[in-house]
Amino acid sequence: MNNLFSIFKESANTFEGQEPGEKVVLLIRRHPFFIIIRFCGLVIAGGVPVVLLMSYVPYLQEQQLLHFTLWLASLWILVLWSFFSYSLTMYTLDVWIVTDRRIIDSTQHGFFNRMISELHMTRVQDVSVHIGGPIQSILHFGDLEVQTAGTEEHFKFIQIPHPEQVKDEIMKIASSQHAKI
Repeated sequence: MNNLFSIFKESANTFEGQEPGEKVVLLIRRHPFFIIIRFCGLVIAGGVPVVLLMSYVPYLQEQQLLHFTLWLASLWILVLWSFFSYSLTMYTLDVWIVTDRRIIDSTQHGFFNRMISELHMTRVQDVSVHIGGPIQSILHFGDLEVQTAGTEEHFKFIQIPHPEQVKDEIMKIASSQHAKI
């Protein structure tokens, strides 16, 4: 029972699998622009049945289809609500954690499919930032790629806010880890 309520007591600076003495430096999610755009699209899609119903109520009453049309509109809103919940869950659970020792990439690929990868800071060789287009430049978001020593997979932070600052922080931590060796 204590584990169930621990989410209300534990700090935002802790996570499952955290090593003793390890400190969270950055907790990064995608830029809010992407979830806001998705929500705006859902609001517009939710308004379509309302506009159609308002336009065709007399015709639907005459043809005795109003109840069926209201049922279809309700089903449409239910589907949109489900998509909204799914989008919010994926946005919340896709996270990159940068600690003073490692980078953790937790990617949610569905409600029951999560992939977690980690990279120790001593393996970091280079960090590059890609900001493409006027929207990314104006809203200060982009992609960040961490290159490692050897044949390991590159870590990609996709659509994150302020990627230059994240790059500087990762390089600072990596440099201090390399100095310790």
